[in-house]
Amino acid sequence: MANRNPSLATRFSADRYGRAKQKGARDRLSAAFLMALADDFEAHGKDAVVKIREMDPAAYLRVVASLAPKELEISRPLDGISDEMLDWVIAAVAAELDREVASAVPATLN
Repeated sequence: MANRNPSLATRFSADRYGRAKQKGARDRLSAAFLMALADDFEAHGKDAVVKIREMDPAAYLRVVASLAPKELEISRPLDGISDEMLDWVIAAVAAELDREVASAVPATLN
């Protein structure tokens, strides 16, 4: 019987490599799996989603939760603008909207 645990000196030598160590093995497996999954989902996806939602709501919610982002990045683009500038922008937009509404309403309704 072959030694299943070779010594550390020979376990990872250049002439002893396993399938998992082959360059790109994981990428090829992942790509093949994702292609098969995409093909299966294209053929049966909607029906399978409905079926799992009805038969096992807990599994359905686990899938939904796993697809949700883990972290939510909140940006505040208006933090650097003063209150006075915001008031001015709001007034300018409101005036422009008033002009557009006034020009869109027929003269008989004014």
